[in-house]
Formats: sequence, C-alpha cells, structure tokens
Amino acid sequence: MHLGATASDFLTKPLAKGGLDLGTAGSSAVLLAILIGLMGYAQVQERRNTAARDEVLTEVS
Repeated sequence: MHLGATASDFLTKPLAKGGLDLGTAGSSAVLLAILIGLMGYAQVQERRNTAARDEVLTEVS
C-alpha cells in the first residue's frame, strides 16, 4: 500500500476504526498545512545556505 493511501485512510477513518475522522475536507486541510510547512522550511534552508555562501565569497575576495 502507498503512503498517500495509508495517510488518507488514517485521516478519514472514523475514530472507532482507529482513524482521526477528519473527513475529506479536514484531511485535505491537514495535508495542505504539512505541504506549506515543508515549503517554508525549504525556503528558510535555502536562504541560510545562500547567506553562508555569500559570506564565504566575500571573505575570499
């Protein structure tokens, strides 16, 4: 089974069956929040790496 299907089942299954019972809209909102969080994290890392690289280049010059 694929991870996406497993995550979807966990988010949408009723509580009695071991899920979170968020429904389709709720599970989509959770996955969107995770996606936005990961994109934000990647952006911060990219800025840090760029700043560090620029600092090294100015020290060498």
